[in-house]
Amino acid sequence: MIEKLRRNFESGIEKLRWFSGLLNERLKVEFAFFRFASKAEKLRREKDEYARAIGERVFQERQQLSLLARDENLKGLLKEMEIVSEELDSMVEQASKIGREK
Repeated sequence: MIEKLRRNFESGIEKLRWFSGLLNERLKVEFAFFRFASKAEKLRREKDEYARAIGERVFQERQQLSLLARDENLKGLLKEMEIVSEELDSMVEQASKIGREK
């Protein structure tokens, strides 16, 4: 009788370990996804700020057609926006890989 109780108890412990391991792995994936989503949102806001700054500068200098060729500030903003866009695309790709793994 005691042997049967001990086996059932050990069996229950093993099932609990299995479930806790499964839950642990799932939570790791979920937290990784939330970190990616948070960083992607931050990059989107940064990209929007660059676009807003570019738009304001273009609007201020709209009378001059050669603006893009000679405005170093605008060139810098466009370059920063490209970098943020590439990083954002990379983050989205990594997040989609995480979703496919599990």
